[in-house]
Amino acid sequence: MTSLGFGIVGTGFIAGVIAEALSQAQGAHLAAVSSRDGARARAFADHHGGNAAAVEGHQALLARDDVAAVYVAVPTVAKEEIALAAIAAGRHVLVDKPFLNEASARRMIDAAHAAGVLFMDATHFTHHPRTHALRAALATTIATPRSLHTAFYFPFSDKTNIRLNPDQEPTGAVGDMAWYSLRAAVEYLAPQGAPQTVQALAERDPDTGGVVRATGLIGFADGTSTTFDVGYTADTLAMDLHLIGTTGIVIMDDFVLDWANSFPFKNTGLKAGYVHRHGMASHADARFIEVASDTPQQVLMVDRFADLARTGSADDRARAAAPTLATQALLDAVWAAIP
Repeated sequence: MTSLGFGIVGTGFIAGVIAEALSQAQGAHLAAVSSRDGARARAFADHHGGNAAAVEGHQALLARDDVAAVYVAVPTVAKEEIALAAIAAGRHVLVDKPFLNEASARRMIDAAHAAGVLFMDATHFTHHPRTHALRAALATTIATPRSLHTAFYFPFSDKTNIRLNPDQEPTGAVGDMAWYSLRAAVEYLAPQGAPQTVQALAERDPDTGGVVRATGLIGFADGTSTTFDVGYTADTLAMDLHLIGTTGIVIMDDFVLDWANSFPFKNTGLKAGYVHRHGMASHADARFIEVASDTPQQVLMVDRFADLARTGSADDRARAAAPTLATQALLDAVWAAIP
């Protein structure tokens, strides 16, 4: 198996997470990194990549023969331009979420399909075995999912960060945090039909104008619904999920980043999985269903990406991109509903 050479555009925190994932991957490696600041690219490559090249600007990265795929880890307003340039150069693209809007995501996906290359968004939790195991077990645990309720909070107060800069990240915490809640709806609730009811509220930072907290509700044509509460304002990490069906409830308190083995956490005494409750089950009677994974979800993501890039069919690539459009469409609807 030939290892897939990745070029990373960007040198921020999340770029570092993927660089570390590439160092653990079986089928991919970091070949080069680019930044508008060549010295910053060099420092990043030295820290994360060992022998990775450092270049100034994404065009220089795309000119390299050892770069077969590009991870786009730049502010949302710049993602489409760089992704389209990479696709035009024949590179597969892994793009950090969110996107400017569904139309922007569709342009990238359509361009990738036309060029015969892979587009995938970088949502880590969808690649954890727990996601696939839970979806496969829904019929025997909760029967038909009817509603999903999530809360995702992260302690964050740096007003100089681009997350709070509407010029760089227009949707703030909605795009950064609610993306995961809405992706969970796509993955687990799998609603049929367009949203019929969308309500949302947002709190903005008084100094930057960036969205720091948001709450919303979506009701779908098939009668299913989802609610979310996300933001940076609780001074704690919360990743709670309740998936309610017709014969039970599934609960997680780490639906985004599993406590056992994800990039922020290495807790050998904890297990990844989910809780299933049925009937009058108390805490003592609720059943914990373990879904073990020795490999962190971000590493599984880059290896899955590499496999699809090497051997995936056009149908495989289309299936990989479909959740991106579904999630971004929900995010657009939420954003439009905010007063």
